[in-house]
Amino acid sequence: MIDDTADVQPVDVGQLPAAAPVQTGTAPLNEDELRAALQRESEVGRRFTLSQIRNIAEVRALVAPVNINGITFDTGSAAIRPEQAQELQGLGRVIQEQIAANPREIFMIEGHTDTVGSDAANLALSDRRAETVALALTEYFDVPPENLVTQGYGEQFLRVRAEGDIRDNRRASVRRITELLAQ
Repeated sequence: MIDDTADVQPVDVGQLPAAAPVQTGTAPLNEDELRAALQRESEVGRRFTLSQIRNIAEVRALVAPVNINGITFDTGSAAIRPEQAQELQGLGRVIQEQIAANPREIFMIEGHTDTVGSDAANLALSDRRAETVALALTEYFDVPPENLVTQGYGEQFLRVRAEGDIRDNRRASVRRITELLAQ
């Protein structure tokens, strides 16, 4: 359970360490690459609330997202196509391993959209995409739901910085946020 009521200091983004390096490839990662990406340590030295992590991009950037490259969504859809669902198997195993080693691990599943549609519709759609991935990890790969949080960002963080119907922007990513919460 996440205690978002504890006293924490306000965030001064100018005082935060540098952002973690972001994975740039588009090929799906194998389990070893996923494991390495999700286990990267960050030297933050303080605790943040879940709200701060969700809402302040500079805080979130302290732990790099791992793009789930095997999953891209159809326009206007939050459904994972059957041929893509298998891509979650390796991620599910890696998350399970990390939770077995530390039952307090927390992973944030993020949903994203392209620029087709209104901002409000895209924000709601990105929430559903994050929830769909989290549900698949829980139902099909036995990841405990209490170790997952979801957040949609709409078209706010485009992978391909261009307007329009771009499949690479209709995606999901995951971050291990345990260190940000537990300091």
